[in-house]
Amino acid sequence: MRFCIFYILLLCHTLILWGCRYPIAKQDELESDTLFLELSGSAAAECNAEGIRLSKTIQLDQAEVVWDKCIQTNPNEIVVHLNRLRFYFLLDEYETLKQKIAKEAPSRSSVTYTNILKELDLRLRTDERVVLLDALSRVKGWELYSYEELANYYLQTGNYSYAEGYFNQILEVVPFHENALYGMADIQVQKNNWYSLLDYAKSLEVAAKKNKEFHFYFTKANYELGRYEEALKWAESATASEKTQISFLEVWRDTLFVLKDNPKWDNLLPYYRKAVEKGYSVPESVFFPTLSKEGKDIRKAVRSGRS
Repeated sequence: MRFCIFYILLLCHTLILWGCRYPIAKQDELESDTLFLELSGSAAAECNAEGIRLSKTIQLDQAEVVWDKCIQTNPNEIVVHLNRLRFYFLLDEYETLKQKIAKEAPSRSSVTYTNILKELDLRLRTDERVVLLDALSRVKGWELYSYEELANYYLQTGNYSYAEGYFNQILEVVPFHENALYGMADIQVQKNNWYSLLDYAKSLEVAAKKNKEFHFYFTKANYELGRYEEALKWAESATASEKTQISFLEVWRDTLFVLKDNPKWDNLLPYYRKAVEKGYSVPESVFFPTLSKEGKDIRKAVRSGRS
């Protein structure tokens, strides 16, 4: 008798859990969400509308079935893909979505998935794009593209440990991947790892084919390590476009501050003025402070700090 009662209770508990597989805590977000997209004039219009209705009325298991069937019968309908992604995103059910995409295994040449990523970018749905890229990183052919997109995203948002992890995954496969090396060099600058920065700069000197703007890394690392003559050599040999970048001009200027009692700005001025044409607004007298009392104090501070 006790066993029968226990079995019935266990069965009821199991059924309850099965019926509540998705968290109801997200109910308000689903009901009020405005990013589900309607469709008209498409074979997928009916199932898309049904998926939205079920999602917003929190009939979650039924909604999941409808979204899956709608994609199976309309595999190239971008709006349905976006809505299914939105559904799982709002539920925080990222792993479920990733498993489905891994099973569907879109090819790297898929126009549909390329356009889905573009749409997410255009619509500023960045977090959803990150989830999708993470899912695609598990699909053969998409790995390097996904790693690079994710690395750049985390680099831009200041999450250097994540960015470093993705760049390293690229470099494990392609040791002289140009963009990954540039990304890793940028991270070393942010983390003040000057010896590591020199290592990546040396790799870029060998590997860079499209982008030759690696002189900043040599200049910055050597400056921070107190190798001022070496820093100046790399600054002077940089490309013209690199010399117009403010971060480059600053370290070039500071190198001259340390090396010269009365530095001349003749070589820097044309590039500074090009930077001004592009929108840089710091006045010339401030950027090159050598004549005013304030400028002398700045020069003295820079030199004493580097002595």
